[in-house]
Amino acid sequence: MPYVAVFAIFAGMAVYTVFYILSVRPAQLEQKIGPAAYPRCARLRMVAFVGMGASFLGEVLYVFYPLDTGLPPRLIEGAAGWAISIAIGAALTVFATWIIWKVGKVAPDSFVPRKENQMFGGIYTRVRHPQAVADVTYWFAIGFLLNSPFLLVVALIWVPLNYLLTVFEEQDLKVRFGQDYVDYIARTGRFVPRS
Repeated sequence: MPYVAVFAIFAGMAVYTVFYILSVRPAQLEQKIGPAAYPRCARLRMVAFVGMGASFLGEVLYVFYPLDTGLPPRLIEGAAGWAISIAIGAALTVFATWIIWKVGKVAPDSFVPRKENQMFGGIYTRVRHPQAVADVTYWFAIGFLLNSPFLLVVALIWVPLNYLLTVFEEQDLKVRFGQDYVDYIARTGRFVPRS
């Protein structure tokens, strides 16, 4: 069973990455296949989210069926350790949820590619990819909530993957919004606000 959990984590991660990259290219795809590009990319995004869910389920399974990786089984041992780890995880979850709430306020349709989506205001005036920040934060939160050093290592892998996803997304947004998006890049940070 430990191998099933680890397989689910990494297979889900791979599915998410591949299908998310495919889903963030609607403007480029529209040049090839026309208006069917946006609905196709929306379906690809749903498949990506299934991969993310599989990875999450693998992480939960991993707590019950850990693989001997050489890492300690728990980040912090004992009841007090669990309490500290859960408190850190809860704080990270609150932070990530606050970001998603801010995104939803100004861009309720930002989770699905649609032709009518516009460049957004609100949190997007300071950071270009707040959802990526929230996603990575959630993976670290899971590692702490489940008190698992292995899952924190897995969370580290999500960092470059999310960076890669934003690179592909920005290529498409330049095609879609042109110079307006290039100017937007110049004045906003990818993951953290510019001063």
